Amino acid sequence: MTAVTGSRATAPRPTPRPKPDAVRARGRRRAMLALARVEARRLLLHPLVLIALLAYLTLVLWPGAEPEDAYPVLQDIDRETQTGQLLLGLAVLVAVNLAVLRSHRRGTEASFSVLVLPPWRRTVAHVLSVLPTVLVGALIVAGQFTAAALKPGAVGRGSVSELVTGPLLILLPGAVGVLLARVARSAFVAPLAVVAFLAFAMVFVADSTSPAWLRGLAPVVFDEGAWPLPSDLLGRPAAGHALYLLALAVLVTAGAVLLSGGRTRAVRATALGALGVTVLAVVLQGTAPSDAVRAAREVATRDPAKVQDCERHGTTTYCAFPEFTPWIDEWARVTDRVRALAGAPDAERALTVRQRVAALDGPSGGTELATTAAPGEVTAITAWGGERELEFAAGVARGLVVGHERYGGAYCDARGVLMVWLAVRATRDGEAAFERTGVDHNSPGVIQAPATAIALRGRELAVVQALFTRPRGEVERVVKASWAELSAPGTTTDRAAALLGVTAPAETADDREYQCA
Repeated sequence: MTAVTGSRATAPRPTPRPKPDAVRARGRRRAMLALARVEARRLLLHPLVLIALLAYLTLVLWPGAEPEDAYPVLQDIDRETQTGQLLLGLAVLVAVNLAVLRSHRRGTEASFSVLVLPPWRRTVAHVLSVLPTVLVGALIVAGQFTAAALKPGAVGRGSVSELVTGPLLILLPGAVGVLLARVARSAFVAPLAVVAFLAFAMVFVADSTSPAWLRGLAPVVFDEGAWPLPSDLLGRPAAGHALYLLALAVLVTAGAVLLSGGRTRAVRATALGALGVTVLAVVLQGTAPSDAVRAAREVATRDPAKVQDCERHGTTTYCAFPEFTPWIDEWARVTDRVRALAGAPDAERALTVRQRVAALDGPSGGTELATTAAPGEVTAITAWGGERELEFAAGVARGLVVGHERYGGAYCDARGVLMVWLAVRATRDGEAAFERTGVDHNSPGVIQAPATAIALRGRELAVVQALFTRPRGEVERVVKASWAELSAPGTTTDRAAALLGVTAPAETADDREYQCA
Protein backbone atom coordinates (compact mmCIF):
# COMPACT_ATOMS: atom_id res chain seq x y z
CA MET A 1 0.00 0.00 0.00
CA THR A 2 2.80 2.33 0.94
CA ALA A 3 4.71 1.47 -2.23
CA VAL A 4 1.73 2.22 -4.40
CA THR A 5 1.20 5.57 -2.72
CA GLY A 6 4.85 6.52 -3.11
CA SER A 7 4.78 5.57 -6.77
CA ARG A 8 1.82 7.80 -7.38
CA ALA A 9 3.53 10.66 -5.49
CA THR A 10 6.63 10.57 -7.69
CA ALA A 11 4.86 10.25 -11.03
CA PRO A 12 5.95 13.02 -13.49
CA ARG A 13 3.57 15.86 -14.02
CA PRO A 14 2.44 16.64 -17.53
CA THR A 15 4.12 19.70 -19.14
CA PRO A 16 1.63 22.57 -19.35
CA ARG A 17 0.78 23.55 -22.87
CA PRO A 18 1.55 27.16 -23.84
CA LYS A 19 -1.39 29.43 -24.05
CA PRO A 20 -2.66 30.04 -27.58
CA ASP A 21 -2.16 33.81 -27.23
CA ALA A 22 1.52 33.37 -26.29
CA VAL A 23 2.05 31.03 -29.24
CA ARG A 24 0.49 33.53 -31.62
CA ALA A 25 2.56 36.40 -30.17
CA ARG A 26 5.83 34.50 -30.62
CA GLY A 27 4.83 33.50 -34.11
CA ARG A 28 4.05 37.09 -35.03
CA ARG A 29 7.38 38.30 -33.64
CA ARG A 30 9.24 35.64 -35.61
CA ALA A 31 7.31 36.52 -38.75
CA MET A 32 7.96 40.21 -38.23
CA LEU A 33 11.71 39.64 -37.88
CA ALA A 34 11.70 37.34 -40.91
CA LEU A 35 9.98 40.04 -42.97
CA ALA A 36 12.47 42.61 -41.68
CA ARG A 37 15.40 40.41 -42.81
CA VAL A 38 13.93 39.95 -46.27
CA GLU A 39 13.15 43.65 -46.69
CA ALA A 40 16.59 44.63 -45.33
CA ARG A 41 18.28 42.61 -48.06
CA ARG A 42 16.04 44.05 -50.74
CA LEU A 43 16.67 47.57 -49.40
CA LEU A 44 20.46 47.16 -49.52
CA LEU A 45 20.20 45.89 -53.10
CA HIS A 46 17.77 48.57 -54.26
CA PRO A 47 19.25 50.39 -57.28
CA LEU A 48 18.76 53.83 -55.75
CA VAL A 49 20.50 52.81 -52.52
CA LEU A 50 23.32 51.14 -54.45
CA ILE A 51 23.87 54.26 -56.54
CA ALA A 52 23.93 56.49 -53.46
CA LEU A 53 26.25 54.08 -51.66
CA LEU A 54 28.59 53.92 -54.67
CA ALA A 55 28.69 57.71 -54.94
CA TYR A 56 29.34 58.01 -51.21
CA LEU A 57 32.15 55.45 -51.22
CA THR A 58 33.70 57.10 -54.26
CA LEU A 59 33.89 60.40 -52.40
CA VAL A 60 35.33 58.71 -49.31
CA LEU A 61 37.86 56.46 -51.04
CA TRP A 62 38.94 58.87 -53.76
CA PRO A 63 42.56 59.79 -52.93
CA GLY A 64 42.90 63.35 -51.71
CA ALA A 65 44.89 65.32 -54.25
CA GLU A 66 45.28 68.43 -52.12
CA PRO A 67 48.31 68.78 -49.82
CA GLU A 68 45.96 70.02 -47.09
CA ASP A 69 44.42 66.52 -46.94
CA ALA A 70 47.58 65.29 -45.24
CA TYR A 71 46.89 67.55 -42.24
CA PRO A 72 43.28 66.86 -41.20
CA VAL A 73 41.70 68.55 -38.19
CA LEU A 74 39.59 65.83 -36.60
CA GLN A 75 36.93 68.12 -35.12
CA ASP A 76 36.13 69.06 -38.71
CA ILE A 77 36.47 65.55 -40.12
CA ASP A 78 33.74 64.20 -37.82
CA ARG A 79 31.29 66.71 -39.31
CA GLU A 80 32.40 65.99 -42.87
CA THR A 81 31.15 62.42 -42.48
CA GLN A 82 27.55 63.61 -42.24
CA THR A 83 26.92 64.87 -45.77
CA GLY A 84 27.48 61.48 -47.40
CA GLN A 85 25.31 59.81 -44.78
CA LEU A 86 22.50 62.23 -45.56
CA LEU A 87 22.80 61.40 -49.26
CA LEU A 88 22.43 57.72 -48.43
CA GLY A 89 19.56 58.49 -46.06
CA LEU A 90 17.56 60.31 -48.73
CA ALA A 91 17.99 57.33 -51.05
CA VAL A 92 16.77 55.03 -48.26
CA LEU A 93 13.73 57.28 -47.73
CA VAL A 94 12.56 56.75 -51.30
CA ALA A 95 13.49 53.07 -51.43
CA VAL A 96 11.78 52.05 -48.18
CA ASN A 97 8.72 54.06 -49.14
CA LEU A 98 8.47 52.05 -52.35
CA ALA A 99 8.93 48.83 -50.37
CA VAL A 100 6.02 49.62 -48.07
CA LEU A 101 3.84 50.53 -51.06
CA ARG A 102 4.79 47.41 -53.02
CA SER A 103 1.72 45.43 -52.00
CA HIS A 104 -0.55 48.36 -52.87
CA ARG A 105 1.04 48.81 -56.30
CA ARG A 106 0.76 45.11 -57.09
CA GLY A 107 -2.77 44.73 -55.75
CA THR A 108 -1.85 42.15 -53.10
CA GLU A 109 -2.84 44.17 -50.05
CA ALA A 110 -5.98 42.08 -49.47
CA SER A 111 -4.00 38.85 -49.22
CA PHE A 112 -2.20 40.12 -46.12
CA SER A 113 -5.41 39.89 -44.12
CA VAL A 114 -5.05 36.09 -43.91
CA LEU A 115 -1.43 36.21 -42.67
CA VAL A 116 -0.16 36.19 -39.11
CA LEU A 117 1.16 39.74 -39.36
CA PRO A 118 -1.22 42.66 -38.74
CA PRO A 119 -0.47 45.91 -40.61
CA TRP A 120 1.24 47.60 -37.68
CA ARG A 121 3.72 44.75 -37.29
CA ARG A 122 4.53 44.97 -41.01
CA THR A 123 5.20 48.68 -40.43
CA VAL A 124 7.62 47.85 -37.63
CA ALA A 125 9.31 45.29 -39.87
CA HIS A 126 9.92 47.89 -42.56
CA VAL A 127 11.48 50.26 -40.02
CA LEU A 128 13.69 47.44 -38.73
CA SER A 129 14.75 46.72 -42.30
CA VAL A 130 16.56 50.08 -42.34
CA LEU A 131 18.91 49.06 -39.51
CA PRO A 132 21.40 47.03 -41.64
CA THR A 133 21.83 50.04 -43.92
CA VAL A 134 22.35 52.20 -40.83
CA LEU A 135 25.05 49.74 -39.75
CA VAL A 136 26.73 50.01 -43.16
CA GLY A 137 26.71 53.80 -42.80
CA ALA A 138 28.21 53.53 -39.30
CA LEU A 139 31.03 51.32 -40.61
CA ILE A 140 31.81 53.85 -43.35
CA VAL A 141 31.89 56.67 -40.79
CA ALA A 142 34.22 54.68 -38.55
CA GLY A 143 36.52 53.88 -41.45
CA GLN A 144 36.56 57.43 -42.78
CA PHE A 145 37.35 58.96 -39.40
CA THR A 146 39.92 56.32 -38.48
CA ALA A 147 41.76 56.80 -41.79
CA ALA A 148 41.99 60.55 -41.14
CA ALA A 149 43.06 60.07 -37.52
CA LEU A 150 45.90 57.74 -38.52
CA LYS A 151 47.51 60.28 -40.85
CA PRO A 152 50.80 61.60 -39.40
CA GLY A 153 49.67 65.22 -39.72
CA ALA A 154 46.27 64.77 -38.03
CA VAL A 155 45.49 67.00 -35.05
CA GLY A 156 42.52 67.66 -32.78
CA ARG A 157 39.89 65.25 -31.55
CA GLY A 158 36.56 64.14 -32.89
CA SER A 159 33.19 64.06 -31.16
CA VAL A 160 31.31 60.82 -30.63
CA SER A 161 28.04 62.74 -30.92
CA GLU A 162 29.04 64.17 -34.30
CA LEU A 163 30.02 60.70 -35.53
CA VAL A 164 26.78 59.15 -34.29
CA THR A 165 24.82 61.82 -36.13
CA GLY A 166 25.79 60.30 -39.49
CA PRO A 167 24.06 56.91 -39.05
CA LEU A 168 21.05 58.68 -37.53
CA LEU A 169 20.78 60.58 -40.82
CA ILE A 170 19.95 57.22 -42.40
CA LEU A 171 17.62 55.98 -39.68
CA LEU A 172 15.44 59.10 -39.58
CA PRO A 173 14.78 59.34 -43.36
CA GLY A 174 14.04 55.61 -43.39
CA ALA A 175 11.40 56.07 -40.70
CA VAL A 176 10.00 59.07 -42.59
CA GLY A 177 9.72 56.96 -45.74
CA VAL A 178 7.62 54.37 -43.86
CA LEU A 179 5.42 57.09 -42.34
CA LEU A 180 4.79 58.72 -45.71
CA ALA A 181 3.71 55.36 -47.14
CA ARG A 182 1.12 55.04 -44.36
CA VAL A 183 -0.10 58.61 -44.86
CA ALA A 184 -0.38 58.62 -48.66
CA ARG A 185 -0.38 55.63 -51.01
CA SER A 186 1.51 57.38 -53.78
CA ALA A 187 5.05 56.74 -55.00
CA PHE A 188 5.46 60.44 -55.77
CA VAL A 189 5.19 61.61 -52.15
CA ALA A 190 8.67 60.45 -51.09
CA PRO A 191 10.56 62.21 -53.95
CA LEU A 192 8.54 65.36 -53.25
CA ALA A 193 9.54 65.07 -49.59
CA VAL A 194 13.20 64.94 -50.63
CA VAL A 195 12.76 68.09 -52.73
CA ALA A 196 10.95 69.81 -49.85
CA PHE A 197 13.78 68.90 -47.48
CA LEU A 198 16.41 70.29 -49.83
CA ALA A 199 14.42 73.51 -50.16
CA PHE A 200 14.09 73.75 -46.38
CA ALA A 201 17.82 73.20 -46.00
CA MET A 202 18.65 75.94 -48.49
CA VAL A 203 16.37 78.45 -46.76
CA PHE A 204 17.20 77.80 -43.10
CA VAL A 205 20.41 75.79 -42.89
CA ALA A 206 22.39 77.75 -45.47
CA ASP A 207 21.68 80.94 -43.52
CA SER A 208 24.04 80.89 -40.57
CA THR A 209 22.26 83.94 -39.10
CA SER A 210 19.11 81.93 -38.35
CA PRO A 211 18.42 81.21 -34.66
CA ALA A 212 20.24 78.18 -33.29
CA TRP A 213 17.02 76.31 -32.47
CA LEU A 214 15.70 76.84 -36.00
CA ARG A 215 18.91 75.65 -37.64
CA GLY A 216 18.87 72.67 -35.31
CA LEU A 217 15.55 71.49 -36.76
CA ALA A 218 17.32 70.43 -39.94
CA PRO A 219 18.93 66.97 -40.02
CA VAL A 220 22.38 68.48 -40.63
CA VAL A 221 23.61 71.65 -38.97
CA PHE A 222 26.12 73.13 -41.38
CA ASP A 223 28.86 75.52 -40.31
CA GLU A 224 30.78 77.27 -43.04
CA GLY A 225 33.64 78.84 -41.11
CA ALA A 226 36.84 79.59 -42.97
CA TRP A 227 39.33 77.83 -40.69
CA PRO A 228 38.98 75.06 -38.10
CA LEU A 229 38.66 75.98 -34.43
CA PRO A 230 40.05 74.21 -31.37
CA SER A 231 37.49 71.64 -30.28
CA ASP A 232 36.66 73.40 -27.00
CA LEU A 233 35.64 76.53 -28.94
CA LEU A 234 33.16 74.87 -31.30
CA GLY A 235 30.14 75.09 -29.01
CA ARG A 236 28.09 72.92 -31.36
CA PRO A 237 25.15 71.17 -29.65
CA ALA A 238 26.27 67.84 -31.09
CA ALA A 239 24.86 65.68 -28.29
CA GLY A 240 21.57 67.57 -28.31
CA HIS A 241 21.29 67.27 -32.08
CA ALA A 242 21.99 63.52 -32.04
CA LEU A 243 19.35 63.14 -29.33
CA TYR A 244 16.94 65.19 -31.45
CA LEU A 245 17.45 62.96 -34.50
CA LEU A 246 17.04 59.76 -32.48
CA ALA A 247 13.93 60.99 -30.66
CA LEU A 248 12.42 62.25 -33.91
CA ALA A 249 13.07 58.87 -35.57
CA VAL A 250 11.29 57.12 -32.69
CA LEU A 251 8.42 59.62 -32.85
CA VAL A 252 8.01 59.15 -36.61
CA THR A 253 8.11 55.36 -36.20
CA ALA A 254 5.49 55.48 -33.46
CA GLY A 255 3.31 57.69 -35.66
CA ALA A 256 3.56 55.19 -38.53
CA VAL A 257 2.63 52.33 -36.20
CA LEU A 258 -0.36 54.25 -34.84
CA LEU A 259 -1.56 54.98 -38.35
CA SER A 260 -1.26 51.27 -39.13
CA GLY A 261 -3.59 50.29 -36.31
CA GLY A 262 -1.08 49.58 -33.54
CA ARG A 263 -2.83 51.76 -31.01
CA THR A 264 -1.54 49.96 -27.96
CA ARG A 265 -0.74 51.63 -24.68
CA ALA A 266 2.99 51.00 -25.18
CA VAL A 267 3.02 52.65 -28.61
CA ARG A 268 1.14 55.69 -27.35
CA ALA A 269 3.49 56.04 -24.38
CA THR A 270 6.47 55.74 -26.71
CA ALA A 271 5.08 58.45 -28.98
CA LEU A 272 4.46 60.83 -26.07
CA GLY A 273 7.90 60.16 -24.59
CA ALA A 274 9.63 60.67 -27.94
CA LEU A 275 7.72 63.93 -28.46
CA GLY A 276 8.87 65.21 -25.09
CA VAL A 277 12.49 64.28 -25.75
CA THR A 278 12.34 65.91 -29.19
CA VAL A 279 11.11 69.18 -27.70
CA LEU A 280 13.78 68.99 -25.00
CA ALA A 281 16.50 68.43 -27.60
CA VAL A 282 15.29 71.44 -29.62
CA VAL A 283 15.49 73.58 -26.48
CA LEU A 284 18.99 72.30 -25.70
CA GLN A 285 20.16 73.17 -29.20
CA GLY A 286 18.75 76.66 -28.84
CA THR A 287 20.81 77.35 -25.71
CA ALA A 288 24.17 76.57 -27.35
CA PRO A 289 26.85 77.74 -26.96
CA SER A 290 27.25 78.04 -23.21
CA ASP A 291 28.60 81.11 -21.45
CA ALA A 292 31.83 79.25 -20.73
CA VAL A 293 32.35 78.57 -24.44
CA ARG A 294 31.66 82.21 -25.30
CA ALA A 295 34.20 83.33 -22.72
CA ALA A 296 36.77 80.86 -24.06
CA ARG A 297 36.19 82.14 -27.60
CA GLU A 298 36.78 85.70 -26.44
CA VAL A 299 40.09 84.80 -24.80
CA ALA A 300 41.29 82.68 -27.73
CA THR A 301 40.50 85.45 -30.21
CA ARG A 302 41.74 88.51 -28.32
CA ASP A 303 44.46 87.13 -26.04
CA PRO A 304 45.51 83.69 -27.31
CA ALA A 305 48.77 83.72 -25.33
CA LYS A 306 46.78 82.84 -22.19
CA VAL A 307 45.69 79.46 -23.53
CA GLN A 308 48.58 78.41 -25.74
CA ASP A 309 51.61 76.16 -25.33
CA CYS A 310 54.95 77.53 -26.54
CA GLU A 311 58.16 75.89 -27.72
CA ARG A 312 61.43 77.57 -28.57
CA HIS A 313 63.45 76.47 -31.59
CA GLY A 314 66.60 78.53 -31.97
CA THR A 315 65.66 82.20 -32.18
CA THR A 316 61.99 81.44 -32.93
CA THR A 317 59.30 80.83 -30.32
CA TYR A 318 56.25 78.89 -31.53
CA CYS A 319 52.96 79.23 -29.65
CA ALA A 320 49.93 77.13 -30.58
CA PHE A 321 46.67 75.94 -29.12
CA PRO A 322 47.33 72.60 -27.35
CA GLU A 323 45.67 70.47 -30.03
CA PHE A 324 47.81 72.00 -32.77
CA THR A 325 51.27 71.72 -31.20
CA PRO A 326 52.16 68.71 -33.43
CA TRP A 327 52.36 71.18 -36.31
CA ILE A 328 55.12 73.20 -34.66
CA ASP A 329 57.77 71.05 -36.31
CA GLU A 330 56.20 71.82 -39.70
CA TRP A 331 56.23 75.55 -38.96
CA ALA A 332 59.85 75.29 -37.82
CA ARG A 333 60.82 73.53 -41.05
CA VAL A 334 59.48 76.37 -43.18
CA THR A 335 60.86 79.05 -40.86
CA ASP A 336 64.34 77.53 -40.98
CA ARG A 337 64.25 77.47 -44.77
CA VAL A 338 63.31 81.15 -44.91
CA ARG A 339 66.08 82.00 -42.45
CA ALA A 340 68.57 79.96 -44.51
CA LEU A 341 67.83 82.14 -47.55
CA ALA A 342 68.00 85.46 -45.66
CA GLY A 343 71.10 87.51 -45.05
CA ALA A 344 72.71 88.68 -41.85
CA PRO A 345 71.83 90.04 -39.39
CA ASP A 346 68.07 89.59 -40.00
CA ALA A 347 68.46 85.85 -40.61
CA GLU A 348 68.83 85.46 -36.82
CA ARG A 349 66.17 87.99 -35.84
CA ALA A 350 64.02 86.80 -32.92
CA LEU A 351 60.50 85.90 -34.01
CA THR A 352 57.37 84.66 -32.23
CA VAL A 353 55.03 82.54 -34.30
CA ARG A 354 51.59 82.70 -32.72
CA GLN A 355 48.53 80.77 -33.83
CA ARG A 356 45.39 82.89 -34.09
CA VAL A 357 41.71 82.20 -34.63
CA ALA A 358 38.57 84.24 -35.34
CA ALA A 359 36.32 82.41 -32.90
CA LEU A 360 33.86 85.05 -31.66
CA ASP A 361 31.08 83.75 -33.92
CA GLY A 362 32.01 80.09 -33.59
CA PRO A 363 32.45 77.71 -36.54
CA SER A 364 30.35 79.95 -38.77
CA GLY A 365 32.55 82.98 -38.17
CA GLY A 366 34.51 84.90 -40.76
CA THR A 367 38.18 84.95 -41.71
CA GLU A 368 39.21 88.23 -40.13
CA LEU A 369 41.99 87.54 -37.63
CA ALA A 370 42.85 89.91 -34.82
CA THR A 371 46.30 91.02 -35.92
CA THR A 372 48.96 92.55 -33.76
CA ALA A 373 51.37 95.39 -34.33
CA ALA A 374 53.90 93.85 -31.95
CA PRO A 375 57.31 93.66 -33.63
CA GLY A 376 58.60 90.22 -34.47
CA GLU A 377 55.25 88.42 -34.29
CA VAL A 378 54.18 86.09 -37.11
CA THR A 379 50.66 84.68 -37.41
CA ALA A 380 49.88 81.01 -38.01
CA ILE A 381 46.38 79.66 -38.60
CA THR A 382 44.61 76.35 -37.90
CA ALA A 383 45.12 74.91 -41.39
CA TRP A 384 48.28 73.56 -42.98
CA GLY A 385 49.63 72.15 -46.22
CA GLY A 386 49.87 73.38 -49.80
CA GLU A 387 49.14 77.07 -50.18
CA ARG A 388 49.00 77.41 -46.39
CA GLU A 389 52.75 76.73 -46.34
CA LEU A 390 53.36 79.49 -48.89
CA GLU A 391 51.22 81.90 -46.90
CA PHE A 392 53.03 81.07 -43.67
CA ALA A 393 56.42 81.41 -45.37
CA ALA A 394 55.35 84.86 -46.60
CA GLY A 395 54.48 85.83 -43.02
CA VAL A 396 57.90 84.67 -41.80
CA ALA A 397 59.63 86.55 -44.64
CA ARG A 398 57.74 89.71 -43.70
CA GLY A 399 58.78 89.22 -40.09
CA LEU A 400 62.45 89.14 -41.12
CA VAL A 401 62.28 91.94 -43.70
CA VAL A 402 59.66 94.37 -42.35
CA GLY A 403 59.41 93.24 -38.73
CA HIS A 404 55.63 93.61 -38.26
CA GLU A 405 52.28 92.63 -39.79
CA ARG A 406 50.69 96.05 -40.10
CA TYR A 407 49.18 96.50 -43.53
CA GLY A 408 50.09 99.66 -45.33
CA GLY A 409 49.30 98.77 -48.93
CA ALA A 410 51.24 97.08 -51.71
CA TYR A 411 55.00 96.80 -51.45
CA CYS A 412 56.25 98.95 -54.30
CA ASP A 413 59.97 98.57 -53.64
CA ALA A 414 62.72 96.02 -53.18
CA ARG A 415 61.19 94.66 -49.97
CA GLY A 416 58.18 93.24 -51.82
CA VAL A 417 60.41 91.48 -54.35
CA LEU A 418 62.57 90.10 -51.55
CA MET A 419 59.68 88.83 -49.39
CA VAL A 420 57.85 87.04 -52.20
CA TRP A 421 61.06 85.47 -53.50
CA LEU A 422 61.92 84.22 -50.00
CA ALA A 423 58.42 82.76 -49.48
CA VAL A 424 58.33 80.95 -52.82
CA ARG A 425 61.85 79.52 -52.53
CA ALA A 426 61.25 78.34 -48.95
CA THR A 427 58.08 76.42 -49.87
CA ARG A 428 57.85 72.99 -51.40
CA ASP A 429 56.61 73.42 -54.98
CA GLY A 430 56.57 77.15 -54.26
CA GLU A 431 56.33 78.44 -57.82
CA ALA A 432 53.29 76.30 -58.61
CA ALA A 433 51.66 77.29 -55.31
CA PHE A 434 52.33 80.96 -56.05
CA GLU A 435 50.73 80.62 -59.47
CA ARG A 436 47.70 78.79 -58.06
CA THR A 437 47.04 81.36 -55.37
CA GLY A 438 47.10 84.11 -57.98
CA VAL A 439 44.59 82.23 -60.13
CA ASP A 440 42.37 81.24 -57.19
CA HIS A 441 42.08 84.79 -55.89
CA ASN A 442 42.30 86.42 -59.32
CA SER A 443 45.18 88.50 -57.93
CA PRO A 444 48.57 87.65 -59.46
CA GLY A 445 51.33 88.91 -57.22
CA VAL A 446 49.29 88.58 -54.02
CA ILE A 447 49.98 86.06 -51.27
CA GLN A 448 47.14 85.81 -48.78
CA ALA A 449 49.36 85.67 -45.71
CA PRO A 450 47.54 84.65 -42.49
CA ALA A 451 47.30 88.13 -40.99
CA THR A 452 47.40 90.55 -43.93
CA ALA A 453 48.16 89.93 -47.57
CA ILE A 454 51.48 90.66 -49.20
CA ALA A 455 50.69 92.40 -52.48
CA LEU A 456 52.95 93.33 -55.38
CA ARG A 457 52.32 95.60 -58.32
CA GLY A 458 52.81 94.37 -61.85
CA ARG A 459 56.42 95.56 -62.15
CA GLU A 460 57.54 93.98 -58.85
CA LEU A 461 55.81 90.76 -59.88
CA ALA A 462 57.69 90.82 -63.19
CA VAL A 463 61.00 91.11 -61.33
CA VAL A 464 60.12 88.13 -59.12
CA GLN A 465 59.14 86.03 -62.12
CA ALA A 466 62.40 86.94 -63.83
CA LEU A 467 64.32 85.74 -60.76
CA PHE A 468 62.66 82.33 -61.06
CA THR A 469 64.30 81.87 -64.47
CA ARG A 470 67.80 82.51 -63.13
CA PRO A 471 69.99 79.85 -61.47
CA ARG A 472 68.75 79.47 -57.92
CA GLY A 473 72.16 79.31 -56.25
CA GLU A 474 73.31 82.47 -58.00
CA VAL A 475 70.27 84.45 -56.86
CA GLU A 476 70.71 83.18 -53.30
CA ARG A 477 74.32 84.40 -53.18
CA VAL A 478 73.35 87.85 -54.44
CA VAL A 479 70.46 88.11 -51.97
CA LYS A 480 72.72 87.36 -49.02
CA ALA A 481 75.48 89.65 -50.24
CA SER A 482 73.09 92.56 -50.87
CA TRP A 483 70.69 91.87 -48.01
CA ALA A 484 71.15 95.16 -46.20
CA GLU A 485 70.30 97.19 -49.30
CA LEU A 486 67.52 94.92 -50.55
CA SER A 487 65.73 94.96 -47.17
CA ALA A 488 66.03 98.72 -46.67
CA PRO A 489 62.72 100.66 -47.03
CA GLY A 490 64.20 103.17 -49.49
CA THR A 491 65.57 100.72 -52.04
CA THR A 492 63.66 101.02 -55.31
CA THR A 493 62.47 98.20 -57.50
CA ASP A 494 64.85 99.31 -60.26
CA ARG A 495 67.80 99.13 -57.87
CA ALA A 496 66.71 95.66 -56.66
CA ALA A 497 66.45 94.44 -60.26
CA ALA A 498 69.93 95.79 -61.03
CA LEU A 499 71.42 94.09 -57.95
CA LEU A 500 69.76 90.78 -58.79
CA GLY A 501 70.74 90.84 -62.46
CA VAL A 502 67.32 91.28 -64.05
CA THR A 503 65.43 94.13 -65.65
CA ALA A 504 62.38 95.83 -64.12
CA PRO A 505 59.63 96.90 -66.57
CA ALA A 506 58.52 100.49 -66.76
CA GLU A 507 55.86 101.67 -64.34
CA THR A 508 52.37 101.52 -65.85
CA ALA A 509 49.21 103.48 -65.12
CA ASP A 510 47.87 100.49 -63.18
CA ASP A 511 51.00 100.46 -61.03
CA ARG A 512 50.51 104.11 -60.12
CA GLU A 513 47.00 103.40 -58.81
CA TYR A 514 48.31 101.23 -55.96
CA GLN A 515 48.60 102.55 -52.42
CA CYS A 516 52.19 101.74 -51.53
CA ALA A 517 53.37 100.69 -48.10
